Order: sequence, then structure tokens, then C-alpha cells
Amino acid sequence: QYFYLGETFLMEIPDGINFVVSTFVIVEMADSGNEGLVYGLLTTTHNLGSPVGRAISNQLYSAFTPSLDDSSNYIADSPAFRSTVSSSFILSYGFALAAQLTLLLLPSQKKETQRRKHMWPRRSRYAIISLVLVGAALVYSLTVNLMTMFPETMCLRFAGGSGCEDDDSEDR
Repeated sequence: QYFYLGETFLMEIPDGINFVVSTFVIVEMADSGNEGLVYGLLTTTHNLGSPVGRAISNQLYSAFTPSLDDSSNYIADSPAFRSTVSSSFILSYGFALAAQLTLLLLPSQKKETQRRKHMWPRRSRYAIISLVLVGAALVYSLTVNLMTMFPETMCLRFAGGSGCEDDDSEDR
């Protein structure tokens, strides 16, 4: 019990550091007069990470066999299920490591940030593409995550279920 509570507490430290660093980036990226817009867009993008990740994981992990959703697999603890669990961890850590590659896109210092801001071309289509991508991520994550909450839709493959074919035949 204490280990579980301690882990949550320990995760708040890197989350706090992440918040401070991302706030510094926002301050450097915003022009005078559009600070609120830039802050809103960047924090929305940041906050979408967890719901989008959860939606993708629901869909990916539903393809694993034996199923990670079936509690009897955890009780049986078969070698095949252990392999499935280890594969799910490898996939999860692989995505986390791949996400670290985006750090290469960040400017190294304030001077480079300012140089990029003033030298790189400005086009309205960049803003449109950004808003469309953020909007699509929001709609996707809301759709998949809400579908997992209702018994009628949680069985759908799109929501990470195994399919509703069996459920429909029982009701008839």
C-alpha cells in the first residue's frame, strides 16, 4: 500500500519539472498579444497526450492474445500470458522511448528559439494544420475513451473490445 502511494507521490516531482520547463518554452514561443492563445494551444496539446495514449493502447492491446482484459488470465498466470504481458510492457516502453526522439526538435537554448521564431517562415496553413491535428486528436480520444465506458459500445473493436458479434446473438 505504501509503495503504491509513494509511486504516485514520486511521479509528481518529474511532472512538476515538466510543467516548469514547458512553461518556459511557452514564454519564449509567444509573441506579445497572443500569449493566451499560445499557452492554450500548447497546454491543450500537452494535456491530450494521456487520453490519446490511452485510446491507442486500448486499441493495440486488444489485439494481444491471451487477452489482457480477462482477469482469469492473470489468475492462471500461464507462460503464454506472461509473454503477452512482457510484450505489452516492451510496446509501452518502446513508444515512450520513441517519444523521446521529439526532444531533438526542441531548440537547444533561448537564442536558438528566438532565431527560429524570427527566421522561420510564417504561414497561416501551419496554424490550420496545427488546429486540425489537435482537434482530430481531441475528437479521437474522446470517442474511443467514451466508448469504453458504456456496455453497449465497449465491446466494439474500435474501442478496444473483442467485437460485439456474440453479444448481439444472445439478445435475440
